[in-house]
Amino acid sequence: MAISHRLFAPVEIHEQTAIGVRDVQWDTRRHCIAIDGSQIMLTATEYRLLFPLRYGQPVTYADLARMAYEYKIDDKVRMMMDKHIDRIRGKLRGTGIYVYCVLNYGYLLLPENS
Repeated sequence: MAISHRLFAPVEIHEQTAIGVRDVQWDTRRHCIAIDGSQIMLTATEYRLLFPLRYGQPVTYADLARMAYEYKIDDKVRMMMDKHIDRIRGKLRGTGIYVYCVLNYGYLLLPENS
């Protein structure tokens, strides 16, 4: 399914303060990420949900469910995924990046819109 770029509002980013998705360092063995000198510890499940978002491209709910839980998407899996994403967002607060929801599609990791 192709995504229309019209879904995304333009984001104004100031170059000297912007943290980009490429600035994140991923440690798969320890399930943690480092952003601008801060280390964020994640559970294995949180890491499996966040890792596919590392390219700054939207990932469907179904693909994330398969990658993180090895399940097909249904209402229970979606609710579980949303709760984990909320916890991830809390851990990322103040880092300059954020997990955005692409309505009726999936999630996207981008610089935080301040």
